[in-house]
Amino acid sequence: MTTTLSRPASAPAAGPPAARRAPAADPWHWSVTCASLLAVLAAASGLNGVVEPWTWLMPVLGTLLPVLLAMALTRALRLNGVLTALVGVLALIGALTAQFVPRQSILGVVPGPGTSLELRRLLAQAEETVVSQVAPVLPGAGIILIMCAALGLVAIIVDILSTTMRMPAASGLGLFTILITPAIVKPNGVGMAAFIATALAFLLLLAAAQWRENRLASGGARASSGFAARSAIIGSAALAVAVVLPMFVPGFNSGAFPQGARLNVWGNATGLNPAVTLGNDLRNPTGFGRIAYSTNSDTPLYLRAVTLEDFSGRRWEPDQRLDDRQDGVVEIGAEAGAPRTPPPGSTVFTRVTTQSYASPWLLSPYAPVGITNLNGDWAWDPANLSVLATDGGSTARQEYLVQSISADLTREGLGAIGPSDYDDVPEVFTQLPDDTPEVVRTTTSEVTDEYVNPYDKALAIQSFLRGPDFSYSVEAPVDGGYDGSGMDVMARFLESKSGYCVHYAGTMAVMARAAGIPSRVAIGYTPGSPTGGTSQGPGGIELREFVVDSRNAHAWPELYFEGVGWVQFEPTPSRGVVPTYAQQSSSPVGPRADDIDVLNPGALTDRGDRTGSAAEPSGSAADDQAGGAQDGTTPVAGALALAGVGLLALLPLILRTSRTRSRRRAVTGGEVSPGGSGAATAAWAETTEIAGDYGYRLEATDTPRSFAGRLTRDAGLTGDPATSLGRLQSAYEHEEYADHAVPSAAASTQHPAGPAALPVATLTRPVAVPRWDDVDTVTRALRQRSSWRRRIRARLFPQSLLSRFRGDARR
Repeated sequence: MTTTLSRPASAPAAGPPAARRAPAADPWHWSVTCASLLAVLAAASGLNGVVEPWTWLMPVLGTLLPVLLAMALTRALRLNGVLTALVGVLALIGALTAQFVPRQSILGVVPGPGTSLELRRLLAQAEETVVSQVAPVLPGAGIILIMCAALGLVAIIVDILSTTMRMPAASGLGLFTILITPAIVKPNGVGMAAFIATALAFLLLLAAAQWRENRLASGGARASSGFAARSAIIGSAALAVAVVLPMFVPGFNSGAFPQGARLNVWGNATGLNPAVTLGNDLRNPTGFGRIAYSTNSDTPLYLRAVTLEDFSGRRWEPDQRLDDRQDGVVEIGAEAGAPRTPPPGSTVFTRVTTQSYASPWLLSPYAPVGITNLNGDWAWDPANLSVLATDGGSTARQEYLVQSISADLTREGLGAIGPSDYDDVPEVFTQLPDDTPEVVRTTTSEVTDEYVNPYDKALAIQSFLRGPDFSYSVEAPVDGGYDGSGMDVMARFLESKSGYCVHYAGTMAVMARAAGIPSRVAIGYTPGSPTGGTSQGPGGIELREFVVDSRNAHAWPELYFEGVGWVQFEPTPSRGVVPTYAQQSSSPVGPRADDIDVLNPGALTDRGDRTGSAAEPSGSAADDQAGGAQDGTTPVAGALALAGVGLLALLPLILRTSRTRSRRRAVTGGEVSPGGSGAATAAWAETTEIAGDYGYRLEATDTPRSFAGRLTRDAGLTGDPATSLGRLQSAYEHEEYADHAVPSAAASTQHPAGPAALPVATLTRPVAVPRWDDVDTVTRALRQRSSWRRRIRARLFPQSLLSRFRGDARR
């Protein structure tokens, strides 16, 4: 009997194979680190347009390379993961010190005694750049320092997640944070090229991380798990969702992500940035930053926030002149250059309610002589009467009263004024930079040479810009590459003869200086729309109510006339309100009041030129019209939005169901999976993952038998479910560990020695056949023994999708 029950000589090989020993070294982490570098750089490419294109590349490379190299060397030395992160942070500090504060450093990389002071200076420079400059901003040392520091920290996080913690999928959050800035700042969002580059680099990072894991799991041997195909499918699905879904999600404005879809992360509280957002808001069809004001002014009232005077450099920005400002605004003194005997004028009272408008620059009519009921610390500038918060506050949710003086100006009175004495005003209002384009000087001469008085020259320049050769457009500057401000922008505008209010106002101010007239550019709002409401002002006077929002944002020039002061003009064709004194004698009597230099081109076709200060419908009427226009589209948009959100929520369920169906086909059809596993392995993998979804995880130390026993005990499986689990376990063990070289009974009968030579074949235990019905039986039992919360979580948020390796279920 002993002889007949003996296993053949090859039987010892049929036992479970010895676990592969992990390789002594891990050289594959270098590939993941390199992929992390490429991923961060790809995401950073979206910053082109936030700053001047590619000016950030070399400083960023000078930061990321030493940081990631130091971390990779730390891993090569097999140091602790915490030390790897610490080394990365120290390398980042050293790289930033070497690039931005070398004079204050010790040995070039260690921060020295003067480092903190220099850093504060650079950070203040960066803050000024963010607040004042037009995107793309100039690559100053401060803003580049912020970029390098932020990208360096993101690179450390991405590398730790993907290499040290071996969670490459989570590193995508770091890449997403990089894309937030261009998505908010750039008019057209991240940009398709940067978005695709980032997506591809992220997939490359996932592939490199999986390749490393396969090598580690196989002891250094080449292995494949079909990860590339799965990642391509999942990546394509995610990309499709990212492109289509934002079209229907509330909060996105217009267009498809990432081109044109801009999420308003700040809500409706917003202000008028004097340089950064003016051109961007022109292309925004949605009004925001609502402001209400009531006034007794008989003429259309412009609300002014700040002025631009320095026309040098590539970006025009306001000068805060903090050292020259006067504290307190209850009483505001005379402006520099104001005549000792002011011209006759009327007192205007204006009550401003800012609501959601938030800005450090206070809105007020020109020229204010006192402001009351204002919260916070404010100071006024004697050079231009602008009012600025000095305590970090803003205009948000303020209600204040402005008393101002409106000069009574006439064509005859202004026409009698001779050239101004430059000593009457600060030099900044008369200077022209050395790089003023020749086309500006030549055009000015052609337009103004036949006139002598400043008023006649100003009217000639205004008429030239409002003439039939010029057109209002917000697209032509973008297509032509001259969006924003700067002397080169003014030159290109004069050649193309198409632009928006910034170009018209800036060009008239520059041409006025070339003609010998001091000038500046005011930034604020046109008069807006009357609501029909009234309120009571000081002394019982009646104040008429108006509303404005971002669609009324505007820029206009102010020119200086001796004995009068600063006078407003309107060169932008068919926009704003041309004052009576600035109209040509051939023009119709009364102001043109197409009061929509709306930083909103989409509204231009809906509103024609109208006269009078009530050119726009009242606020309530406008709201009613807007609501009525949306009634027909809101249900459809809402349904599409809900459908998109529902699709996104069901994505884990869809992916999990697709994998279950694939395994069912492998079991019922006897197919073999791409990884080389058979039907029993597919059935066991599905069983262990379903158990994990219901809270019974497969531990790394579990054998099939120990896991089946623990699951039977913890889940309380009895009867058919326990029998089905036992069959699944037995089939998997036989498929995974049995000696498949043992001859079959048919083969043994043909052996030369006869059946007696291999009697074991006649006593082989029947092979357990995997059945999908067993999987369904175990699944139903687990579902019945779980709470309704656990059932929902298992279906909609299956934990098995978070498994990094499909081979975990093979234990």
